[in-house]
Amino acid sequence: MGEIMDDAVSFIPLPQRKIAPNTIRAHVVPGANITPDAHLRPAKIKRDWMDAIPERYIYRCIPLLAANTMGWELLNPVTSCVKWDGGVDVTALNIDSEKVDRFAASSHFGNGIVTWYVPFLFKTSPELGLIVTGPANHEHNHAVPLNAFIRTDWLPFPFTMNWRMTQTDTEVTFQAGDAIACILPFPLQMLEDTQLEISDLADDPGFLAEVNAFGKARQKNVQAQQANAAYAQETGEDMTTEGVWNAQYVRAKGGAEVGFQQHQTIFKVNPPVDKRR
Repeated sequence: MGEIMDDAVSFIPLPQRKIAPNTIRAHVVPGANITPDAHLRPAKIKRDWMDAIPERYIYRCIPLLAANTMGWELLNPVTSCVKWDGGVDVTALNIDSEKVDRFAASSHFGNGIVTWYVPFLFKTSPELGLIVTGPANHEHNHAVPLNAFIRTDWLPFPFTMNWRMTQTDTEVTFQAGDAIACILPFPLQMLEDTQLEISDLADDPGFLAEVNAFGKARQKNVQAQQANAAYAQETGEDMTTEGVWNAQYVRAKGGAEVGFQQHQTIFKVNPPVDKRR
């Protein structure tokens, strides 16, 4: 977004406001007349396709819910209908938006890639960068999000969010208010400082005992689910799910040998705090 700064490549460094550890600062870019809440929010736990599943049983999958609630979502400000003719030029994308908006879907990179300019310039504390992904467990017809890792600890320039069209001559609609991206802080040194080791499970008898205990408890849980479902089908009564579905994982409980563990099932990230004057 070249309009944010002059074309000159040299500048005089000025003192910058320090960022506290584990902090993300979202600078509203100059000239962006926006309401931040319309563009940025804590990640939502619900998904339309999950709501449509019978009895919404998919919401009993706690690891999936945890992924849904990680990070903050960037929102699409304007409904746009996009069609790609298969060409590589920027003109190969036809984008029909319900109104003109600086941050609506656009064609910037060509090759069937839909681009959103972001009204924030993110900056993180020195130990963090930002993973930018599509919203977790989100589905969209004939378009996929492109993931990126941004060095927001130093980069003085806003990033774009991009989706790639996967089908030609097919209209794809991005609705206003839909999440088009999710941002997640990530420690810069964690990946390179982490060692991935391969070992035999039998070499750790203590952990193997936990695995076996958890497996036995899980099998008992599955049998209880099946018996409960069969009873509900036979009697016509509603299936009782209390204490059955996902009992081990929700309660962080293994077998008798494992017991209860400290456990976080979903995340509740802090809502953005507007500190503008």
